Amino acid sequence: MIEFSVFIYGLLSMFVLLSAEHNRRLARPNPTMVTAVGWGLFSMSSTLAVLFAAMAIALAMGVQLPDLPAGIG
Repeated sequence: MIEFSVFIYGLLSMFVLLSAEHNRRLARPNPTMVTAVGWGLFSMSSTLAVLFAAMAIALAMGVQLPDLPAGIG
């Protein structure tokens, strides 16, 4: 399931980036849907980065986190 999610994330990211670049070259504004998907991907990426950073800091400080595979925590 995670592989599928990463694949969809990559496709959406590439679509948004290519569309934005194409529209920039043609001096056109981006469609509302491209902007909304871009902001959604940005929000998701930022949130996951903060959560993973907090998890890494907690693990570095020796906190035992529940539901982690055996070798991680």
